[in-house]
Amino acid sequence: MSNHSESIIAFTRLQRSFHNHLLHFMVFFIITGLPLLSTSFSFLGSLFAIPYDFIGSVYTDLSTSGLTDNERLAAGLQVARVIHRITALFFIIMAIPFVAVHLAHIRNWAIWPEKSWSPVAFFDGIKGLWINYISLGHARFGKFNVGQKLFAWTMIVAITAITASGFVLMFRDLFSQGTQEFCRFVHAASFVVIGVFLIVHLYLSLLPMNRQALNAMFGDGRLPIDYVKSHHPIWYEKLTGKRAELTTTEKVEPSVAEEELTTS
Repeated sequence: MSNHSESIIAFTRLQRSFHNHLLHFMVFFIITGLPLLSTSFSFLGSLFAIPYDFIGSVYTDLSTSGLTDNERLAAGLQVARVIHRITALFFIIMAIPFVAVHLAHIRNWAIWPEKSWSPVAFFDGIKGLWINYISLGHARFGKFNVGQKLFAWTMIVAITAITASGFVLMFRDLFSQGTQEFCRFVHAASFVVIGVFLIVHLYLSLLPMNRQALNAMFGDGRLPIDYVKSHHPIWYEKLTGKRAELTTTEKVEPSVAEEELTTS
């Protein structure tokens, strides 16, 4: 088998399944969470009152046809809340095996720093992002660049926070009013953070330099070894024990990148 035909597993079946189904869950979380979060999305809450009208054709006391707009909105918000909680339950069931497997291999996570947590290492990572996305070259990244690692850690913290705060809000009678208000703020803030980061994540994943990884995530999880060598040289060296020497067409002169950084 030639070097060009070789490939490696970048994303396991479990990782691909969790990532792809997370998108499905987020659709339900967003459309049911927005009307609960802000009155600006009350129209979504009113739409959730429609099931009452279907049921009301059999059970008249459940029909919203004779209700005021506020009463219909209240009924719709209750439906949204129920769907939101059911979705959260299924999400937790899906997340348990994913979390268990990855916690068992926490030392091997690819989102740890390649060298250290120092400001110098972080700045080098930022320069790498500049080379990759602005200069359109190939910086020395591991499996993930510093931006992807920050995204992953932010999502871990935000999803943990939104899950814990959601548990408190679901069983609010067991907690004080102050705890409920704090968790309501944490839940809303985490929701906004996750939403914003997902939009950025979706945009960056569609860029040409990330197309191979996108196809791998929604395909068989494999990346060509040549792609790994040019786009993730540090990861390539860990996998093969070989030096990832770039070809002439792949190299970016450091002086050019540094000049762009200093003049921007």
